[in-house]
Amino acid sequence: MKHRAFALIVLAMAVLAFGGCAAKAVKTNEWGDLKSDQRVLIATQRSEFKEAVVSRIAEDLEKDLCYVRVIDLKELEIDTATDFDAVVVVNTCKAWRLTGGASKFVKEFPDKEKVVLLTTAGGEDWTPKAVKVDAITSASEEKKADPVAEDIVGRVRKILDR
Repeated sequence: MKHRAFALIVLAMAVLAFGGCAAKAVKTNEWGDLKSDQRVLIATQRSEFKEAVVSRIAEDLEKDLCYVRVIDLKELEIDTATDFDAVVVVNTCKAWRLTGGASKFVKEFPDKEKVVLLTTAGGEDWTPKAVKVDAITSASEEKKADPVAEDIVGRVRKILDR
């Protein structure tokens, strides 16, 4: 009886610990007019840095009268992304690889010229291998959020101007 109670306590603690560590999904959010001629999809993961970058991108593009939809990276589907004029993918480098479905998406998405890929890593010296999209890397440092966002907005504007 004591072993069963102990096992249940250990199991409950494990569930709480892993549940608290699990990544939280990004809430879908939209900026601008859904009927806009210029539509941008941003697929991202959650972190303070990524949220700051994505918020700045969306606010700047909304000023350009773009429609911007932000979704969780796990929800990124090729069929959905083809409905947008530009796609920004924001992911994390883990074990020197893209995560969260980003790798599969950038390999399989047919219109690679519409994609901007931001990968956060320990430093800017790492770049994803064999991706044929516009890719940049940044450390997740608060002071870099604005410059990274400005860089991405500039790249997205070039895509939209084509």
